Amino acid sequence: MRRNEPVVAALAIGIVGLLLGWLVTSRTVSGPAGVGSALPKIIESGQIKCSYLIYSPYFRKDPNTGELSGIFHDIMEEVGKKAGLKVIWGEEVGYENIFAGLDAKRYDIFAGGLWPNATRAKAGSFSVPVFYSVIKAWGRAAETRFNGLEGIDSASVKVATIDGAMEDIIAQGDFSKATRVSLPQLSPFTQNLLNITSGKADITFAEPGIVREFLATNPGTLKELAPDRPLRIFGNCLVIRRGDTELKEFLDVALNELLYSGTIDKILRKYESGSGVFPRAALPYRPETAGSKEAPSFRAPGTNP
Repeated sequence: MRRNEPVVAALAIGIVGLLLGWLVTSRTVSGPAGVGSALPKIIESGQIKCSYLIYSPYFRKDPNTGELSGIFHDIMEEVGKKAGLKVIWGEEVGYENIFAGLDAKRYDIFAGGLWPNATRAKAGSFSVPVFYSVIKAWGRAAETRFNGLEGIDSASVKVATIDGAMEDIIAQGDFSKATRVSLPQLSPFTQNLLNITSGKADITFAEPGIVREFLATNPGTLKELAPDRPLRIFGNCLVIRRGDTELKEFLDVALNELLYSGTIDKILRKYESGSGVFPRAALPYRPETAGSKEAPSFRAPGTNP
């Protein structure tokens, strides 16, 4: 029997190794150890809990009735319909506590729309983009001090920002000498624009959509300072807890379904104030090249046609 002991020991070691390998694999399917996926709970309950941030027209809340609307509200509701899930709009958040709420599992998705960057990618995972935003500099209509973006990086220039928002990040990174006129989280972005028109600030950084919405009721008050020089280009995404690959995969499939069916384009046109306000995500093919074409016949080098 002793002659069989090495064989038995080897088998035992092999079985232990297989079990450990299975455990490691099963924990990494849904991301880093300890993360786990929110998707099984969502499927079991039939509900998906979302947070949001008021930033019109991405997300709106009627101050009188509390009714929610906006681009990402409508997109997420369509995701819920396609998947047979009830969307629970549970919490309004600020930029600086989006990821803390995800980590604490207070909600499954931040569904207000967010622009990804390297810093944010360390804290959360992003869905495929559903459309794009081009960020430009805006100032008072009568502003004559700046030649494009030249002259902005000066202590005499006041930049209107909201704490933790992208205009704040751009101001700190690209124009660090400028003076920031900061507003607290949950402040409406329109207050940045009002600070410019009232003279409290000089410029801010924003996409055309939100500025055009402001100009509809405040015509002739603002202008682009450098129309041909965008400061940033971002995809607009949903956000989930970092490492939750199962939920990300679900969201990407659902969002692509809405993109390919034209549903997202329809939602964007509903809120679009003019052509080109919301640059679209490219489809994976062009209809004019989708059909099969006969491949050219092979000819040996040097032969005549």
